[in-house]
Amino acid sequence: MQIGYFCQKTTTFVSQPKKISFMKKQEVTRLYKFSDATLVALGKEKIAFMRRDLEAFTSFGITVAMISDLESNLIQFSDGITDIEALSDQTGVTENKTNKAEQLRVAIRNVMTRVELKYGTNSARYKKFGTGAISQLSDPELFITGKRVVRVGTEFLDDLASHGLTTEMLINISSLCYEFENLMLDLQVKMSERDIIQEDRVEAGNAVYATLVSYTTTGRSIWETTDVAKYNDYIIYDTVSGEAPIVPTAEIQ
Repeated sequence: MQIGYFCQKTTTFVSQPKKISFMKKQEVTRLYKFSDATLVALGKEKIAFMRRDLEAFTSFGITVAMISDLESNLIQFSDGITDIEALSDQTGVTENKTNKAEQLRVAIRNVMTRVELKYGTNSARYKKFGTGAISQLSDPELFITGKRVVRVGTEFLDDLASHGLTTEMLINISSLCYEFENLMLDLQVKMSERDIIQEDRVEAGNAVYATLVSYTTTGRSIWETTDVAKYNDYIIYDTVSGEAPIVPTAEIQ
């Protein structure tokens, strides 16, 4: 009697790791058309009206503490760093970086004049320095070129000494490269800081504006049928000027 063996094939399933997707934060945009200065002025004006009409607002759940909180947020927003200040800081670093880049170019050209005298511009040794079109190089390319000039210059220093190349010249280029790199990094930091400041300011302004619109909407509801003058006190015109839009009048024929 023959005995058969049956082997059952088993399948192993390997679970794949789940991909984690990150949502990119949407760009923050201002909710109002007028300037931040106009928002501050309007806010102070409407807060004064709300304090005048505090009894009416309290009956709608808007208390003196809530109005004071709005005022505190408005003052904090008004005292915050503006984009003009952040841009000024960024511009100062940009100017320093530009000046340092020119100093580095001058130092490199000073070396390359001696290399040209020794080897000529068509030689392999000259081309090894890789300084062609130096005035058109980007900042990172200029930095890399400066480092390369120091390395190759050190390699050919004995040959080029007769044409005036010195160790001090190469050390100077190394120092300029170091300073230039730091200024490039400083600029990136300032640009990032400016973006953060702008975003924080827009969010703060939007929060003040949203609360102000909510409270002034209540104010208009309170006086809509009883007092036209007070109703008008709580109107906010979302125009560039913050004033009522000018309606063109038809010409009389």
